[in-house]
Amino acid sequence: MPENPRANIPPGAGTDVIVIGAGLAGLMAAAQATQAGARVRVIANGWGQQIVSPGWISVCDRADDDVIAEVRGYAAIHPDHPYALAEDDAMVRGIEAFRNVAQQNGQPYDMRDKDGHNLRLMTALGAIQRPMLAPRGMANGDLTGVGGPVLLVGFTGWRDFFPALAIDNLRAAGVEARAVCIDLPANPSGTWDLWPGDVARLFDGADFRAAVSGRIKPHAKGAVKVGLPAVLGLENPVEALADLSEQIGAPVFEIPTLPPSMAGVRLSNALRRWLMRHRARVQVGHPVVRGVVANGRCTHVEVGALGHTNPFYADQFILATGGLYNGGILSDETGRLWEPLFDLPVATPPGDGREGWYGERLLQERGHPIHRLAGLRANKQMQPLGQDGGPALENVYAVGHLLAGFNPLTDGCAEGIALATAYKAVQTALQLDE
Repeated sequence: MPENPRANIPPGAGTDVIVIGAGLAGLMAAAQATQAGARVRVIANGWGQQIVSPGWISVCDRADDDVIAEVRGYAAIHPDHPYALAEDDAMVRGIEAFRNVAQQNGQPYDMRDKDGHNLRLMTALGAIQRPMLAPRGMANGDLTGVGGPVLLVGFTGWRDFFPALAIDNLRAAGVEARAVCIDLPANPSGTWDLWPGDVARLFDGADFRAAVSGRIKPHAKGAVKVGLPAVLGLENPVEALADLSEQIGAPVFEIPTLPPSMAGVRLSNALRRWLMRHRARVQVGHPVVRGVVANGRCTHVEVGALGHTNPFYADQFILATGGLYNGGILSDETGRLWEPLFDLPVATPPGDGREGWYGERLLQERGHPIHRLAGLRANKQMQPLGQDGGPALENVYAVGHLLAGFNPLTDGCAEGIALATAYKAVQTALQLDE
């Protein structure tokens, strides 16, 4: 046999990797492969779910104490869950990798001082959610052991956040809170029918922040924290946060608003810039039409263009196209579910047609069967399984919401699974040492 030309190259170096999808799982898989020396191209039809999610990282929301210990225990008794497939070290290392990349781009993600425990953060309606990590603006709003009143600030006439709606839920959770709305300084558009991004750009300006701080400060007396909608800067949120806190005289935090999520936009921008700075290719707005397979391997993917498709070749392919609500799994009125790029087998709820998809009630504690069971089955190398139970394709890996065995809507672990499975897929694809 001819000598392998890559035999003396370190694992990962020089390997061509195509990541399909630009959600959290796809972008972090691309970042980790790039760090390992691979030549990486991200191809996606659009940005992922982080654009509409709060921007925090849920690993195991139900954990009362040590989150990592809770995940390890759960994975031990649920061997088909993505955490069990990726294994617990992948989760820990995936989180570390994410925090490092985010920090390098001026988007620090913070945890509780008591490492390994969940934060207690409020939603726009004052409900308490418990992610493990959050962007600094939101993490500043941790309500664990808060020892005094919290002031919630809204903007008069702005439709995307109403602080008075959150007060009752906060008080029911044992948090003393009060609300106020302020008039914001005049803005260039002359209207308050603004998107969150428009307001966030205004907060990038020091003069604007100074004017806002002056209007909040008279109401902040006695408040231990001051919460504003999560629009405190688009390009410089850490600077805006520190500036507002200093001028108001109390720690300022951000509260999620209606989509689009500025925390998610900041994160996507940061990861995209990091990838491009490290010479990865990022193509968003270009749908992958299909994968071309020969001898049990994907040779290339066909990407849509005006009136034709273009082929893109690689050694390894990471499929991060999302689940039913992201286009990674498709369905029709007959109850058929299919994966559109490689026609990979999709796990489905039991029953004929759509009869087994939903429970009798709209709101169910563990969600509906279609949300937990529909997806790709994978092995511990994150390779999707074929009908025979073996790897469907040697060089294709599935990550994130595309996987079966968990419900991203109810399990409180969507981002943790994205990070863990992305980490494990890259380790396997590039044959990196654990």
